[in-house]
Amino acid sequence: MKKFAAVCLALAMMLSLVACGNNAANTGNGGNSSGGDTAEGGTVKIGLVTAVTGSNSLVGEESTEGAQLAIDEINAAGGVNGQQLELVITDEVDNLEMSVLATQELLADDEIMGIIGSLYSQYCIAVMPAVEETGMPYFAMGSSSGVSNEKNAYTWQVRPLDTAQGAVLADYVVNTLGCSKPAIMHSTQSTFQSLADQTIAALNDLGVEVPSGSIFGFPEEESNYSPYISQVMDGDFDCLIALANQAPSAVICQQVQAAGLTSDMMPLVGSTSFCSNVCITNAGSAADGWYSISDWCPGGSNDVAAAFEEAYTTAYPERAISDLAASCVYDAVYVLAEAMKIAGTNTDREAINNAMQEIDFQGALSYFKFYDDHSFANSLTVTQNIDGVPTAIDAVEYR
Repeated sequence: MKKFAAVCLALAMMLSLVACGNNAANTGNGGNSSGGDTAEGGTVKIGLVTAVTGSNSLVGEESTEGAQLAIDEINAAGGVNGQQLELVITDEVDNLEMSVLATQELLADDEIMGIIGSLYSQYCIAVMPAVEETGMPYFAMGSSSGVSNEKNAYTWQVRPLDTAQGAVLADYVVNTLGCSKPAIMHSTQSTFQSLADQTIAALNDLGVEVPSGSIFGFPEEESNYSPYISQVMDGDFDCLIALANQAPSAVICQQVQAAGLTSDMMPLVGSTSFCSNVCITNAGSAADGWYSISDWCPGGSNDVAAAFEEAYTTAYPERAISDLAASCVYDAVYVLAEAMKIAGTNTDREAINNAMQEIDFQGALSYFKFYDDHSFANSLTVTQNIDGVPTAIDAVEYR
């Protein structure tokens, strides 16, 4: 963790210096783009940082599809303030260093008016000092409260924060599933360490104490979860809670199944990754039965979500269902476009960023409005994987 923090700090400082240089072209922190007003009928560029190559490339494909779908819809409806939107993509591959460099490339482009950042919170946190220095409206697509805790004036989130996920997960485990002795497996990567802490605190508030012997942390690069699963099966537990990214979640499902642990023996409850297309595709039948407290379930729980699902699967017929990456990036593009409309400008970053405080509309993930924590969402969905399909059970408004 110390090494990781040092890398983040060094990269953040590097980007801050780069951004300072770039900012000389702007009229003050967050001022107008030096390129001036785009000619009427021209295009407005929006940046997307995602995995074009590498082990997370499926997430990258879906993120790109969600962004492009939103842009196509907005352009077909006349664009924003009379201009068309254009997507500019940079490749973060599958690591922090490349994600920082990909974001740096977009921050250095005076024609970019907003950036849809990485799906991984720790990557987003590493670039936030440079984002603020540049005055670029930036969407961190992770859900970690570590992002909002930075109190960055130019960083926004469309996904519900882990503080909300932890509270809803704990409430569902205790009050709906009737569990009082959960075991918690979690990645020690910062996003999931934070989610684990929030979940444990929420369980304690509900009168369920989680002793240290019930908590099994593992490094993000772990691939053998059998020792943790064996301890769960040998212990006095009535529920397994697992918190991890999409790729590890699929392996966890497979190894839980291989160990003989089933949802008939105890409820299996995961973070939002466990109902993702990546998890279900890679885990196969092993993902069946898992509950998830999710940002997104295909089809969602409102009319906008249902319309997105139909449009997405029509535009990309190779996708039987949508996934979180596509839906949250889709929503982020719409929030940015709405802020441009409210501001009445496509070129003044500061005005666009200030207009985020007036956001108030129904998105696919949730109803979106301004909150002081810069996270627009106010609801989560409880899902269960049934015959290879994540199925919505309940929509929970948490604020």
